[in-house]
Amino acid sequence: MSGEENKQLVLIGCGSIFETVRAAWPRLGNPLGGIPQRELHVVALPNTDNIHADVTAQLAGLSGADVRIFVAIDCLALNYARLDAHACVRLQGFKCETLIHPDAMVEPDVKIGENCWIGAGTIIGAGVRIGNNTFIGAGARIDAGVQIANNVWIGPGAALGHNVRLGAHCLIGADVKVAAGVTLGRHCVIDVPGGYSESLPDGSFIDPLFVLPVRIFGNAGIPNGREI
Repeated sequence: MSGEENKQLVLIGCGSIFETVRAAWPRLGNPLGGIPQRELHVVALPNTDNIHADVTAQLAGLSGADVRIFVAIDCLALNYARLDAHACVRLQGFKCETLIHPDAMVEPDVKIGENCWIGAGTIIGAGVRIGNNTFIGAGARIDAGVQIANNVWIGPGAALGHNVRLGAHCLIGADVKVAAGVTLGRHCVIDVPGGYSESLPDGSFIDPLFVLPVRIFGNAGIPNGREI
């Protein structure tokens, strides 16, 4: 194991993924089995109300040369809480780590950005590209050629068909099935289980309140000038 792999991992955040990583660390820390060779330092945040200040305070005194960070925050407001925490970590000079559950199956040529989570039982096919800060829930299926942008959330049991394209800050809920070739623009939400075969433009929502697609126009809910 290299020096990079031996660095202590600081797990910071709150929510279900945070708890999953903490519980699974004996295997995540050493996927080959036995006693983990890496130390896990757990920092539980009470909430995300003051995310920048809280993360800054918790990282004070740590050295970027000695640790790697994993920011584990569930989907909130199209993932901007996780984005803000991740940005704070990087601005303070730390590097973030991507975690892949040992029970996931990922093809060797898949490209995954930093601070990503791939849950147990997930299957990711050849040629897939996944941007930074993207979380994929347990049991999801990502078929070959899928392109996923930054700050995306894909829920447990979801499925993306061949060559699907997801824009930044998309939310794909649990058990949502997106057909091959579909493109979803930035800030799109599909959070009603079922199959979907139509592409959607930026800012489209399908959720329990809006079972037919609706759109957000202008800058409503989207920080001005932020393309992450």
